[in-house]
Amino acid sequence: MNLPLTNLSDTWLERIDNEQKARSNDHRDAYQRDRARVLHSAAFRRLQAKTQIHGTGSNDFHRTRLTHSLEAAQIGGGILAQLKSKHPEKAEILPPESLVETLCLAHDIGHPPLVMVVRSRSTI
Repeated sequence: MNLPLTNLSDTWLERIDNEQKARSNDHRDAYQRDRARVLHSAAFRRLQAKTQIHGTGSNDFHRTRLTHSLEAAQIGGGILAQLKSKHPEKAEILPPESLVETLCLAHDIGHPPLVMVVRSRSTI
C-alpha cells in the first residue's frame, strides 16, 4: 500500500491516538511499550543463539548477540544520561531513554549469521 507521506503521517498519528485511548490505564508511554515488545519477541530471544565475536587473536572475546544488545542498550542509556547531565539546557531535544534503549536492543535483530565477519573482511 503506497500512501502519500501526509496520509501516512495522519494514519500513524491516528494509530497512536487510538492506542493511547485503548491503553488509558497503562502507565507506560509508547516507547516503553515498544521496548517490552522487543524484549518479549521471539526475534530478540533468537539473538541468544548467534555469536558476537570481537578480535581475531588468542584473546578472542565471544558472547551472544543477545548479551551484546543488552550491553548496547545500557551504554546507549548511559550516553543519554551523560548528555542530559552535561547539557541540561538541551534536555528537551534529547530522545526519551526508553526510545534509545529500544533502538539499541533491536539493532541486531534480522542480521544474518556472520554478517559482522563479512563486513570486516570486505573492508580489508
